[in-house]
Amino acid sequence: MQELNVTLIGDSIAKGIATKNFRLEKIKDCASILLEKFLGCKFNNISVYGQTIKRIKEKKLIKDYLSNIDKSKRNIVVFSIGGNDSDFDWKAVAENPLIKHEPKTSEDEFVNLLDILIKELKENDVEVYLTGLPPINSERYFKNVICKVADENQVLKFFNGDITNIQRHQELYNFLVYKIAVKNNCRFLDVRSYFLAKRDCHNSFCIDGVHPNELGHYEIANEIKKQLLSYGVKPNSEHID
Repeated sequence: MQELNVTLIGDSIAKGIATKNFRLEKIKDCASILLEKFLGCKFNNISVYGQTIKRIKEKKLIKDYLSNIDKSKRNIVVFSIGGNDSDFDWKAVAENPLIKHEPKTSEDEFVNLLDILIKELKENDVEVYLTGLPPINSERYFKNVICKVADENQVLKFFNGDITNIQRHQELYNFLVYKIAVKNNCRFLDVRSYFLAKRDCHNSFCIDGVHPNELGHYEIANEIKKQLLSYGVKPNSEHID
């Protein structure tokens, strides 16, 4: 059996960061830590707050990863991104709410860059997993994030008065991740459907409407465990079948 080597490349959620009283805090038993215990394998978690696919490319994370890869091991890279890519520069939006604004990473650029990085990894016999996005709470995000940095009324003009545009736009990027996974024959870990079916979904997230809290991370870990088991993963195993 080959030794399992897992690298997690994601954003603040993958890093286990939550917001408490509008301050960033690290959750001790976040989803990645719980999954490390499940697999019996320490992750190389290079996730950072604000991560986007463009930053991953600019920082040459994949190039550096491949230059140090140990091919005697079973190497897996998990991408957990898309939320920040779908976000906008809200100050710029408020200044000119009636013109078209692109998110931090456009749809086409997101698809193209992620596709390129996946191909680079797979050409080097690295298995690639993609995680979906947890849902966003439009009302909480608008009130507790957007309105803290930009004029509420101006941003409402951009939304045509409908803040549910926030969750629909973020949902689009979740679907893009899924399509990329299917196209490249990657394993897709769905962390969204569970929350969409949960009637008290808001209890699993922080006041910002974005970051899962302790309960949310526990639920994400459990959902991923179930999906890994369906892929043939054994608890505390050394490899994924």
